[in-house]
Amino acid sequence: MLCLVGPNQAVDESPTSDFFAKLGEKWASLSDPAPSSILVVSGHWEGDNGVIRVRTSEKNQLYYDFYNFPDHMYKLQYPSKGSPALASRVLDILGTAGIPAAAETERGIDHGLWVPFLRILPKPEIPIVQMSLADMRGQSAEKAFEYHVKLGRAIRQLRQENVLIVASGTAVHNLRDVGPLMRAGVDVAPYAAPFDALLDKIVLTEEGREKAAIQELAQSNLLRLAHPSLDHLLPFHVAIGAAGGDHAKILHKRLYLSLSDSAFSFGEE
Repeated sequence: MLCLVGPNQAVDESPTSDFFAKLGEKWASLSDPAPSSILVVSGHWEGDNGVIRVRTSEKNQLYYDFYNFPDHMYKLQYPSKGSPALASRVLDILGTAGIPAAAETERGIDHGLWVPFLRILPKPEIPIVQMSLADMRGQSAEKAFEYHVKLGRAIRQLRQENVLIVASGTAVHNLRDVGPLMRAGVDVAPYAAPFDALLDKIVLTEEGREKAAIQELAQSNLLRLAHPSLDHLLPFHVAIGAAGGDHAKILHKRLYLSLSDSAFSFGEE
């Protein structure tokens, strides 16, 4: 799954916040069985020196990792609980896969998690564990994509253990172009729809999906226009790795300015 996670989605009404609410209704119907826990990877958290960080705490305190928003945004609460058992399982899996990983107890869950989950699961009854991306600065896009597909592939087995995996990022994320586009009266950046369509194509490709996610995106001349930095795209690659060859669905689509809200599911009946 991939979706926009701007802080304003917690309080503002929009097609995307409506989508989050409807997605929550769908999740509530997953009672055969309901997920025992949820593992979330967010584009707002990169581990240090290539190490994946995994929150192991019993409770999920919030990290307000955004600036210059109204005061009430910093008073929002989402009292979800963690799952030390799931966190330990994730650390074991990553260690076996040869992926450097370490426990995290200080950093709270960031708005890439709690903002959409305020809408999706307003009553946080299912334990939630957040896992970071790897800091791949200095690496090529292809290497970064390959590494995060490997990360997703490693945690894929958790899906057979009644764990719901959520990858939270943004399909197109170029904040530096937002102001110029608004001043020019341009509704959607010329690169946004073609890049978003490339993600759709990759998602709906069941054979060779991982290779396409790595190579086609790395070679796209739109990549650095749609993503000046890769942090909001890398959750997509985690999701691709975790999906394997499972059937995919496009759940949501909204393009505006230099942003795209897109959401996908894998393995849905």
